[in-house]
Amino acid sequence: PGVMFYFDVHTHSVGRFPASEIVSLNVDSGFIASEIVYASVGIHPWFLSEMEEDEQWNHLLELVKDKRVIALGEVGLDKLKGPSLEFQKSVFRKEIALSEEMGLPLVIHCVRAFNELLQLHKELKPDQPWIIHGFRGKKEVAEMLLKAGCYLSFGSSFQETALSAVPLNRLFIETDDTAEKIEGLYQRIATIRGEALDVLAEGVKKNVKEVFFKA
Repeated sequence: PGVMFYFDVHTHSVGRFPASEIVSLNVDSGFIASEIVYASVGIHPWFLSEMEEDEQWNHLLELVKDKRVIALGEVGLDKLKGPSLEFQKSVFRKEIALSEEMGLPLVIHCVRAFNELLQLHKELKPDQPWIIHGFRGKKEVAEMLLKAGCYLSFGSSFQETALSAVPLNRLFIETDDTAEKIEGLYQRIATIRGEALDVLAEGVKKNVKEVFFKA
């Protein structure tokens, strides 16, 4: 039972403890596999298609009806990959509106576009929590995001100073698409933060409850 403690908020495969992880699916995955207990669905900025915009959007609307969907994502902005930033932004705005309408937190993929992201947050003033997944940025960027009210989720690679700057009540942990085991990642993060492992695990669990299971 001790292992169930380690909640994984963002993974791309079903692990040994499906009830303690959120599996991230892109709209093109077609359906949500039966072994998935909790899922997040979104149109990843890399896979946005101007040709298939309506099709992708309608597909997303179908998938979010599944009761196992407890978050919207990955969605967001990427300056290094994907279609034009303008197009990414227009779809992202629709996804933000959907997140608000459905009362689902937003799991965000953001690469080199944190200024744009913060600008949108300021303009739209969302009520739903925004979680920056796989955060690898600097401490200064982390502090700006925290100030805006975002949560930060850390995976296998990150900057230690940024990780240490995040208060426990804004922190999530994820394996993403790596082979690292979630319990090993928790141990590594606890050591770097100088926190007892059970304190870290309990804190993240509390955040999970408040953000993803608030209803």
